[in-house]
This record gives sequence, structure tokens and C-alpha cells, in this order.
Amino acid sequence: MRPHVLPWITAALLVINAYAQAPAAANRSKSSLTKITVAGKQITGDDLLVRAGTTYVSLPALARVLGASVASQGQVAVLTVPAASESECGNVPAEKKLSDSYRKAAVHIPEAIETLRLRVSKHEAAIPAANFDDVDHKIFEAEFRAQTDADKSVSFALRHANDTLAIMYYKLRRGVPPEDAEEGQMDSVLCSMESKFALQVGRFSGNESCSVFRSASTEEPPATSN
Repeated sequence: MRPHVLPWITAALLVINAYAQAPAAANRSKSSLTKITVAGKQITGDDLLVRAGTTYVSLPALARVLGASVASQGQVAVLTVPAASESECGNVPAEKKLSDSYRKAAVHIPEAIETLRLRVSKHEAAIPAANFDDVDHKIFEAEFRAQTDADKSVSFALRHANDTLAIMYYKLRRGVPPEDAEEGQMDSVLCSMESKFALQVGRFSGNESCSVFRSASTEEPPATSN
């Protein structure tokens, strides 16, 4: 990331409230998006910027709501989210906890997805299909380490994020208008970045907006007979 854009982080690194979803348009104004919810906390006002259909959020603001630290390593900004303390993890319901084995296997997958998203946003001439397949293979391999329902939910969310991004890319390559090709990308970003947060801290926050997590949280438990 170049120094002059360091204070801002692209929409690929946002966790955006699903209810703020709207079709992308090149002439979208700054006032078209007024609030972003990250891990249950809001980013508003001058910390948001919409330019040419892409939403940006101030990196310091994102770090603040995540309780994270930001370090500059040359031309790279590193956002570090603190891990949950043992006492915090102990109070988390079992269905919201991720296993250590799955976390270690999958922790770098969201970054791989967002690296591809950044390449797509830069309109690179051609991105080999093998790049998307490689991410899918990593998701598949990590799934062998899944031990809990939360692990499986993250795996499904990562696959959804990667597949939706790949579909958008190939639609754009075939000349589909951006406002049509980009349908579902906000949910793809949500699923990727909320998965990243869960993998880093070892649990769900309970405020996820990714469609996969929302669906899992609203599923009724199977009926039991007396």
C-alpha cells in the first residue's frame, strides 16, 4: 500500500453493515453511505469516503473500533487485532468458539482472498483462474482441521467470499456492467473480514452480518422428543 493512501483502507478491508448495501455507481456521492458497523461498533462521518463507487474507511478509525494497533512496515500497513484473553474465551458459548487447530490452518485465507480482491479492483488485465482455485484448495485443506460448528461456519463463509469474488471477476471480464457484476460483493467482503476477525480472536462477536453467519445463527435447533 503506497504511503499517500496509507490512512485509508479499501472496501475490501471493511466489515460493512449488510443493511447499508446499495448498487455501486460511478457517480456515488460521499453522503450515499453514512455508517459502517464493525464488530458491533460504528464508523461514521469524516472517517468514511466514497469515491468512484468504492467505499474507504479511515485506517485509524477501523483500528479504534477493533481495539487494534497499526504499524507501518515500509509500504505495508499491518493491522493487529489483540487475541481474546482466556477469561473472555471461557465466557463464550461453545457454538461461537473456534478450535485452535482450525484457526492455525485457516488464519491466512482471508488475507489471500482480499489480495485477490485488491487485484480485481485494480482492473488487472488477467488473473489466472488458478489463483482463485488455489484459495479454494486452501479452504478445503483447512476444513480437515475443523472441529466445531463455528469452524465449519467460517469455512463456508470463506468459500462463499472467494466464489462470489471469482464470479464477479469473470462477469467483469465478459463485459457485464459493474453495477450488475458487483452484486453480492458487499456480503463477500463481510464474510471474508468477519471470518478474519473470528480467526484472530478465536470466537464470533455475536454481531456478524455475513449472510452465512446470519443464517447459521437463526437456524432452529432440531426438535427433541420427551
